[in-house]
Amino acid sequence: MYAVIRGQDAAIKKLRAAVRTGRIAPAYLFTGPAGVGKYTTARAFAGALLCAAPVDGAACEECRSCRLFYRSGHPDFHTVAAGEATIGIDQIRHLVAAVGRKPFHRRHVVVIDAAERATLEAQNAFLKTLEESPGDTVFILVTAHPEALLPTVLSRCYEVRFLRLSPAVVAGLLETHGVPAEEAGLLARLSGGSLGRALLLKEDPQTSSLRAKALRLALRPSLWEAQQVPVRTRKEAEELLGFLSLWYRDLLLFRVTGDAALVVNIDCLAEIEKTRVPVAALLAAAAALEAAKRMLRANVNPRLVVEGIAVRLGAIFRAR
Repeated sequence: MYAVIRGQDAAIKKLRAAVRTGRIAPAYLFTGPAGVGKYTTARAFAGALLCAAPVDGAACEECRSCRLFYRSGHPDFHTVAAGEATIGIDQIRHLVAAVGRKPFHRRHVVVIDAAERATLEAQNAFLKTLEESPGDTVFILVTAHPEALLPTVLSRCYEVRFLRLSPAVVAGLLETHGVPAEEAGLLARLSGGSLGRALLLKEDPQTSSLRAKALRLALRPSLWEAQQVPVRTRKEAEELLGFLSLWYRDLLLFRVTGDAALVVNIDCLAEIEKTRVPVAALLAAAAALEAAKRMLRANVNPRLVVEGIAVRLGAIFRAR
């Protein structure tokens, strides 16, 4: 499975070495931007940990354990995912019960995706499990926001960092999905080094529509404009704030350097070239957007966050 992962050679090298040498940590923390291969790598690592005869630190994909893992589901492989919701204490209790029994094969392997979504109560319950973890269980926490996890949880995990993919890598992967080269180049820039995000921009019309509305809001920030954007979930609010941040970033870099090669929203270059905004205002806008993102992570109502940032941006640009 490692063969399908691009741009994460350093992380994969560490994981393969751990399997080869048998120096397996009881808990791993896979950190890095969303959509760069953390979860795919976690599954590949889990397969290697469960494999009866790993080859150069990777799963052989032929033994009985591998056949179970890749085809029908391995009884010692457990996953917890948040989706749009949080990870609650009941999910952790169910997990604790599952790994409390003797494994059918070598060990239990647990992957917790979007681990930052775990509630404080769930994290404390998980911490107790980590502290009393039996030697036949390996935990893999996957997160784009490690700062949302308890320091005591972080301290018990071996961190493996995943990098943003280069625009060239993302564009190349998109082209293998049949995306024309020019469009692939734009999506690679907009994705921020995330193949998952690039594919979302390509395939989800709602995300493309949200980007267009975000650009209108960026050009005319006001409460009225914010109310025209249908933000209902935290994820949609995160997307909107991300598009706004990219726009003001482009304005700032082009204002300072005049270099079009640095622009992410390259399809809007003509608008960026004619927009004249003081650097101080753009820096203030960037700071306001970062504060809004922190509010979202603190579970403030997404609609209120969006309307609040629109009012704040409007005030910044009226005062310039």
